[in-house]
Amino acid sequence: MKNLRSLFTGLVAAVLISFWIAPSISAQDLDDQTPNAVQLEQFRADLSQMITNLNASLIKIKQNPAARAAISKSGKDSVKTSAAARRELEQMSYQELEQVYRAFNTHFPQWRKTSGVMERMAKKIEGNYSEGEGGVTTSNAITPDNCQDAFNAAPSFTDWSAASAAAIAADGLQNVIPPPLNAIATAVYIAAAEGALVAETLNSIFDRCSGDVALGNLQTSVDNIQSSQTDIINNANTNKTMLTTAITNAKTDIITNDNSNKTMLTTTITNAQTSINNTTNSSSTAITTAITNAQTAIVNNDNSNKTMIVNNDNSNALTLNTNLTNAKNQIITNDNTNTTNIVNNDNANKTTIINNDNANTTTLLNSGNANTLALSDLVLRSQIEADLATESNGVKVAWYMTPTANGGKLDLVKQIVTLTLANIVAAGGSIGNAQSFLTQANADKAAGNFKSAYDNYRKAYKAAVN
Repeated sequence: MKNLRSLFTGLVAAVLISFWIAPSISAQDLDDQTPNAVQLEQFRADLSQMITNLNASLIKIKQNPAARAAISKSGKDSVKTSAAARRELEQMSYQELEQVYRAFNTHFPQWRKTSGVMERMAKKIEGNYSEGEGGVTTSNAITPDNCQDAFNAAPSFTDWSAASAAAIAADGLQNVIPPPLNAIATAVYIAAAEGALVAETLNSIFDRCSGDVALGNLQTSVDNIQSSQTDIINNANTNKTMLTTAITNAKTDIITNDNSNKTMLTTTITNAQTSINNTTNSSSTAITTAITNAQTAIVNNDNSNKTMIVNNDNSNALTLNTNLTNAKNQIITNDNTNTTNIVNNDNANKTTIINNDNANTTTLLNSGNANTLALSDLVLRSQIEADLATESNGVKVAWYMTPTANGGKLDLVKQIVTLTLANIVAAGGSIGNAQSFLTQANADKAAGNFKSAYDNYRKAYKAAVN
């Protein structure tokens, strides 16, 4: 029984490893699709959350004495490596984060499912333990004498194999990602390896407890399969006989119905053909007579209409020539009048425009200081927003990041970023994690770290507008 169980586990693991490790995106595809800042920040958040979830699941799993003992003997410390991995992830630049992004998506595309595997194992183990006044109680602890607990708490083959596959994939990532960036892969590897070790330990206890019960269940299953096989064969033979009879009867009915329809169709076609011939002969005589009468009427009417058309055309030509001459003379007269009016009106408008222009010039010069100031503010604001949209590693404008007290514009930068976030939210848009960057920037500004403050104002602005 144990050998069969081990063989099955190995087959499931082989399938899952090929599914978890085989890249779903080729390296060439990743080169052609460079992730932007929003994608990288989302990857950073997802990876950090997965590491947090793995750590939470392992804390639950360690409630089991057997699991806790196995992890303790392994010498691994997922809590310590998880904390280091999250710190390293938070401090990564976009360039470093892109290396990790490409490695995970190329060599471990199913990494997001790892925390789900560990959570299922934790829930199954946690269901057999409860918190008492003195901490974790072990009234249901798995021992060689309590096989039922092993049956309840042992993880499934699929989760066991999935945890092993995740550990193998993460172990490979440690060699793909250069240090210290590979601390992320190390944390995932240790967490997955601890989960696989727990699954192996609990299933080993399960194997020792199975024995004759499993063999008895196997024999019962074999007997049931043999009985079902006999029933299926008998039912198939009965269905075959019924189907053969039904096909024969249907064939006979189709042939009989086809012969009957053939006779009816032949009679109908013959009758229709005779009716069409009779109707055609009668209609031909009537059509010939009608055509002859129509020809005669057309000729007579055409001669009469021809005379009327010629007389009417001569009359219309005379009237048209008279009207054309009168219209021509009227158009020339109106054109001369309109030309004079247009010239006079144009001269008057020209004088008015010149006078208005001179007056507006005087007014603009008198109020020029206020208008010039408003225009310069708009230009400065546009230039600051353009610099905020620049990549984080771009060269900064010193005037913008210098505190206002020292002659800079950092207060105006804070005002612009704060207003931008508020406007986007008011319009129903999403600002992502921009608020956290804005909070950090304000804290840096208050602490006098004006360079760091400006960097975070840049991050907040770009996170909000992307």
